[in-house]
Amino acid sequence: MWAYDFMQNAILSGIIVATICGIVSVFVVLRRSAFAAHALSHMSLTGAAMGMLLGFPAIWGQLIVNLIAALFMGLLSDKVKKNDLAIGVVLTFVLGLGAYFLFLFQNNYSGGVLTILFGNILTVSKEQLFVLVMLSLGILVILGIFARPLLFASLDPTLAEAKNLPIRFLSILFFCILAITVSMACQIVGALLIFVLLIIPGAIAGLWCDGFYKSVLVSIIIANISVFISLCIAYQFNLPTSFCITTLMSFIYTISYIKNLIFKC
Repeated sequence: MWAYDFMQNAILSGIIVATICGIVSVFVVLRRSAFAAHALSHMSLTGAAMGMLLGFPAIWGQLIVNLIAALFMGLLSDKVKKNDLAIGVVLTFVLGLGAYFLFLFQNNYSGGVLTILFGNILTVSKEQLFVLVMLSLGILVILGIFARPLLFASLDPTLAEAKNLPIRFLSILFFCILAITVSMACQIVGALLIFVLLIIPGAIAGLWCDGFYKSVLVSIIIANISVFISLCIAYQFNLPTSFCITTLMSFIYTISYIKNLIFKC
């Protein structure tokens, strides 16, 4: 198993994406931006279709479309939280555009689209791995600089604004980070199952921890363990990796939720 290049690439890409998703997941839960993450994941399909239609890698098309949508969401700032209608309108338009791109590319897209929809970590190439490393380093640098103000704005935006923090800028920054993370995670679990890495690790951490940094650490550990174990199970039993990741993380969340209910009683 370890001797194969495709498994080595899969494990490395899984560690990279799981780590970044583990961090971003905590912010998504804190900011209650699950629907925005869901919308961006579906928009990734349009970006991938555009990329394949124009002849460049799907992830670059995803980044372009997702970042444009993220800028729009970020400019709406608090309106995104109070009114999901704007996100729904953008999502509908972008999905319609994606359907048109797929129609134009209908003779050759089926395999590529299935990969984007459901993900296939076992097909990650060294070139894709390099892109994932560069994107993850960029996110880590940005979070290293803006993590504290972003956390403050996520927990209490009204007080943060009173303290003269740039709320609109931080909102745009967060959605851009989310857009890049979604584009990365699509390579692993696909656009339809993106919630598993962007929501569940942070949700599990919230059931076990109170502090922000503890939650981030637990979220990263849960995401990495789930991806690694799922890769091993998928290899041994010839199962889809995304299915294994989804099942395992959902099981962990269920156990954590039951534990939380029991101890509260």
